[in-house]
Amino acid sequence: MSQALLEALDTLSPAERAAFVPDDVFGMAPGTVAAVVGQTEQEYDELAARARHSPSTRRAHPTTPRQHDRVVRAVRQVCVTENPARLTSLLAPDATVFFDGGGKVRTLTRPVHGAQRVTRSMLTLLAGRPRTTLHCQSVNGRTGIVVRYGDEVAAVISLDVAGDRVVQIWAVLNPDKLRHWNRAATQEK
Repeated sequence: MSQALLEALDTLSPAERAAFVPDDVFGMAPGTVAAVVGQTEQEYDELAARARHSPSTRRAHPTTPRQHDRVVRAVRQVCVTENPARLTSLLAPDATVFFDGGGKVRTLTRPVHGAQRVTRSMLTLLAGRPRTTLHCQSVNGRTGIVVRYGDEVAAVISLDVAGDRVVQIWAVLNPDKLRHWNRAATQEK
């Protein structure tokens, strides 16, 4: 039982774990937990609901590497063509995107929830820069998206896919965390 719980918790984002554990594991009152995690009670309720739903969703709809690759490549293509309706259709209704700028890159500091809001955030991140290219590459052992502005890796995006929909997106923009990617790109030349 404890191993299954640890594995389920490992699938959650840090924010989802912060909402799930005090409430569901320790039985703390939702209002108290919301105050501890610095959110309104409504925001907390949404996080906790996602946390309860997330592990079962992923287990109910396992994704093969081929399915994952197909969905990520489709996301890349609609981001390149800036097709918001198609991008929204590739996202789960309760999809979430997390941006990691590390305080060094101006970006949203809180997760963005909901397919339409995630679509707007992603297209805003990727739009408006000359010489922006998106490439599918291995990111953490699965297909992800590497964003380059010119020759510089500006973002590495990994996606969690359940069935044929993206449920979570992790966009790393922190230049310190991208050093390895940029060194590797320089060595390839």
